Amino acid sequence: MFAEGCARDSSAGHRPEELPENAGAQNEREDNEDGKLAEVYVASRESIPVWYPRGQSPAILENGIAIVPEKPVPAIGNDGNSDCAGRDYEAFLRFIRKAARTLADRGFNNVQLRDSGDFVWDTEASFAFSQGFRTLNKKQRLEFTPRVSADEEFQTLLKIVKWVRDTIDLPGNILNPDFYMKELLLLRDLAGGRFSVRKISGEELASKGYEGIVTVGKGSSNPPCLYVLDYAPSGNDAPVFASLVGKGITFDTGGYSLKPSSYMKSMHSDMGGSATVAGALALLAATGFPGRVKAYLACAENMISGSAMRIGDIIHYRNGVSAVVDNTDAEGRLVLADALIAAGEDGGYILDAATLTGAAKTALGREYHAVLALEDSMAETFLKAARETHEYAWRLPLEEFHLDLVKSGLADITNSVNDEPGATTAAAFLARFVKDPAKWAHIDLSASYQKTPASGYGLGARGHGIRSIARFVKDLWQIR
Repeated sequence: MFAEGCARDSSAGHRPEELPENAGAQNEREDNEDGKLAEVYVASRESIPVWYPRGQSPAILENGIAIVPEKPVPAIGNDGNSDCAGRDYEAFLRFIRKAARTLADRGFNNVQLRDSGDFVWDTEASFAFSQGFRTLNKKQRLEFTPRVSADEEFQTLLKIVKWVRDTIDLPGNILNPDFYMKELLLLRDLAGGRFSVRKISGEELASKGYEGIVTVGKGSSNPPCLYVLDYAPSGNDAPVFASLVGKGITFDTGGYSLKPSSYMKSMHSDMGGSATVAGALALLAATGFPGRVKAYLACAENMISGSAMRIGDIIHYRNGVSAVVDNTDAEGRLVLADALIAAGEDGGYILDAATLTGAAKTALGREYHAVLALEDSMAETFLKAARETHEYAWRLPLEEFHLDLVKSGLADITNSVNDEPGATTAAAFLARFVKDPAKWAHIDLSASYQKTPASGYGLGARGHGIRSIARFVKDLWQIR
């Protein structure tokens, strides 16, 4: 998406700037909310004064704040070309993000990135810095170099990723299924109004047979709904190339399979899949993707009341599949099923994304998203897209024989299976609602939310996955 650029090769440019001999280490500065910018640049160890512990980063010097990688950065050659792929560059981007997090934690709220003799900021490194720098509930100001700031595609990405992170971080008393419309209209504006937003709710939702969404949402005073985003650059008569399906549980108590309070603290983020696929569609629209793409956001609150779903309830879906509710806290797959049926009616490729299982987080932690697919090429295409966008994804197993794991004696399938791989059984449940499994991929969003600051991210939504999904759709278009 961005013009690549890595470190400046010393043979192709000037030597690292000379730092003053009398430069003295400064104490960590207090919050710089007075408007004064802290200038941040990347330096080599050799350019740091001998009196400052080399390798310590960030180094707070009189001429700015130097962040000092342990390893040399991949360099731009004399021909202007660069190779910013591979583990070394990934490690460098992680280092940049962590350095930004460190500065934010130390109270540097106003920061300006500047080039140095060792490194010219490119869009990828600037994006990594912005991701680590973000802090909830703080006023922050981050200025990029003039060249990066002038990149319109980069600025669009920043705005869309910010929308995704801010929306996921909205508390449950603000973001409910109905209020979501206001946020989606803001996203549409960020994409230049290039896609439409439609809400299906109330009697229409029930009459069209969206029984999973209705069942999960009936326990809340905030009614459930299905949002349909439609990006059709060639008109509404064009075939749908790809559909993106997202779980939009705006708050999840677990229902009668009640979560402990400590688990419930972050459950305003259980709509992260819907925000992620909406952001990916907006990114495709804003960058002029030539194919038609739709997004289905299945939205509900999973609450407890006299009308809430019970264990043992049976849902009859409009594709003929029946499902028994053996755990009310496995509600995400119940709403996704409806959206997958709708997406299948459009034809084309389908990708669904959801904060679906704790099992995926147990397997992969909060660095990697889990990828599950019945068709190898679909999983491999997504993994490639993640690498291309410097994001992290890992495949978990899903085979035809796994589909038998969710069979039930009370209905066709169950939404919960004990003592079996949770991420795989969740995907096996979803597979029963996919019209063409060979053109479907499921992403369990293990890395979408950070409960505590770590890995170069602050508390809250990470925005991880938006670029992977958008690139995945673009790569499918290229190989169609």
